[in-house]
Amino acid sequence: MAQISMSDLTILPTFADHLSLERRLSPATVEAYMSDMNQWTLFLEWQVGISSPLEAKRIHVRSWVANLVDRGIDARSVNRKLSSLRTFYRFAIEVLGAAENPAQGIPALKEKKRLVRALSQDEAEALLDETLFESGALGLRDRFLLFTLYAFGLRSAELIGLKHSDVDLHQGAIRVLGKRSKERVIPMLPAWADAYRAYVELWPGLSVTGPVFRKEDGQSLPRRLVYSTVHSYLQRTSNVETKSPHVLRHTFATHLLDMGADLSAIRSLLGHANLSATQIYTHASMEQLKRVYHQSHPKGR
Repeated sequence: MAQISMSDLTILPTFADHLSLERRLSPATVEAYMSDMNQWTLFLEWQVGISSPLEAKRIHVRSWVANLVDRGIDARSVNRKLSSLRTFYRFAIEVLGAAENPAQGIPALKEKKRLVRALSQDEAEALLDETLFESGALGLRDRFLLFTLYAFGLRSAELIGLKHSDVDLHQGAIRVLGKRSKERVIPMLPAWADAYRAYVELWPGLSVTGPVFRKEDGQSLPRRLVYSTVHSYLQRTSNVETKSPHVLRHTFATHLLDMGADLSAIRSLLGHANLSATQIYTHASMEQLKRVYHQSHPKGR
């Protein structure tokens, strides 16, 4: 192996800077990479007896994968961790002069198809019912948070990063900073604009450049708090198996498709790089498409 001048203690922080500054990944994505890498280095230290990830071999990666599977980690998560390792070792070869990528060539595990069910329109209405929330600023914030996820189909990181300067009530649109710092503009519903004005009134002292959604001390909401908020209210209003912010993004796309929106338009609203990523939302609308088909086709009438 090539001689590495960098201290083992600085390898992972340097990798984090590379992801954040050079690849311009979102803080949440960088956090996920670093979590995987910390788990990997702990495994090497405690199970293999290696103090540096640069000393790892392919057999060690295979052992880690087997260890993860034995612990009941699902295939999707294992594959993500493998992807993190491949990215790290590519970085190590290009920047640190490492000799090999021990994660290269390790086959991905076969994943079960995960079919996320969207909320029905009745469930979406129940989730946003005003009587579900406590009176006061926190209750209003929770409802507005859920409404925002459903109204725009935002990712958690996009919701957390939304600033008051991104909201243009005059133009009726918001500016969203998506993955890889790709910006998109989404038109707002009049009902959302009204909800935003009411929210601002109950949360005084907001900075124009500050986050729309914040804690009482003015700091941005942690990702875990966003997740727990969504999970808590979905637990009370829906029997969907997955109770995460992604369900509301999925519901946003599915309901637009049900109402006849063009798939390419939905792609733009979601911020997908290509249409294939948007097509996963079409399955939930199959029954609606069948009805339209039978009503519209000459032989179906």
